[in-house]
Amino acid sequence: MALWKITDKGPSPVKETKFKDEKLLEEHLEDWIAAKPMLLGEPLLIFGRQVQIPDTKDRLDLLAVDPQGMIVVIELKRGHIKDPVDIQSLRYASYLAKWRFEDFENVARNYFGKVGDPEFNFNDRFESFCGESGVDVIPDLNQDQRIIIVGSAVREKLGSVALWLRDHNIDIKLIEVAAYREADTVLVEPSTIIPMPVNRFVSVGKPGTEGQQPWGSDGRAWHLERRCSPKTKEMILTLDQILQDEFELEGPRWNQKYYIAYPVNGYNWLCINTKPRFLVLDFIVKAGVFKTDALAKQLGVEVFDMDDSLGEKLGMASSVVVKNRNPSSDRVRFRMKEDFDLKNAAFKDFLKDAFKAFTKQESAQQ
Repeated sequence: MALWKITDKGPSPVKETKFKDEKLLEEHLEDWIAAKPMLLGEPLLIFGRQVQIPDTKDRLDLLAVDPQGMIVVIELKRGHIKDPVDIQSLRYASYLAKWRFEDFENVARNYFGKVGDPEFNFNDRFESFCGESGVDVIPDLNQDQRIIIVGSAVREKLGSVALWLRDHNIDIKLIEVAAYREADTVLVEPSTIIPMPVNRFVSVGKPGTEGQQPWGSDGRAWHLERRCSPKTKEMILTLDQILQDEFELEGPRWNQKYYIAYPVNGYNWLCINTKPRFLVLDFIVKAGVFKTDALAKQLGVEVFDMDDSLGEKLGMASSVVVKNRNPSSDRVRFRMKEDFDLKNAAFKDFLKDAFKAFTKQESAQQ
């Protein structure tokens, strides 16, 4: 569809041009996206550019993370997107799946010009980005990987491959960028080709649904049967029974991809990130109520060290950390391993204290 400019004489089409005719290179597109990631139609934290993959000759264009903690490989092409770029991007994603937190932090330190700065903390920057994007529950980094390929035209073969990958739960996105010239100004128009935009009129007159994603249509089965192991499924059901017996909650709400939410008065008090080997419980509480060391001692668990490597974190026993969110609230993050006793008195006492300390609940009762 053409781009039109409205003048005193009526609509006037803006001349479409080509990147090569404007002497625009792949690097220019890279500059623009690095400066304004929303060109790609979603919030992204870009933290790497021309990233060298160790032990290979591969170098990916842009490296980013989204508010769900998924690592995003962004590949840019000035001309027609040719078939090999899909294999190239999949190869990059497979490499990144093996990276640890410190690998990403080292890339970010270089990108943000913080080499040698002992105060640089990539986790803090990631949490700030999530908060600015409206995410209440900070996800773990690199739970999965995504691919975004950007170019001036998508060939049919690549489109077919991308659709097949999406059918097999590989998150790939293709974006075409059209260029226009208006006097001395070049305009660009990014359009998402795959996945196709959802037609907002499709559901008019039909019963409401949560969409076609499995966590939207049957979130309970998605979390218990697809994301949990038999052991963590048992833990979820036990915890849910405790919560239902002890508190008046709205939920559980199962319709999120990565977590189950327990709201109070419309605000999430507890979110449980479901995983096959452990659960991550995030409680929102009034600032200053809990201290990490004291809470770890009360629960009989370890203190979660944010500076540990990903391998050390995964190998750690059940652990807890209290982190400030803003002047009025903290987040208590409890990584609960399979051997934790959910029915012990200390844990139940903590749940009661955390429920009393929920800031939104307190304000609603005043």
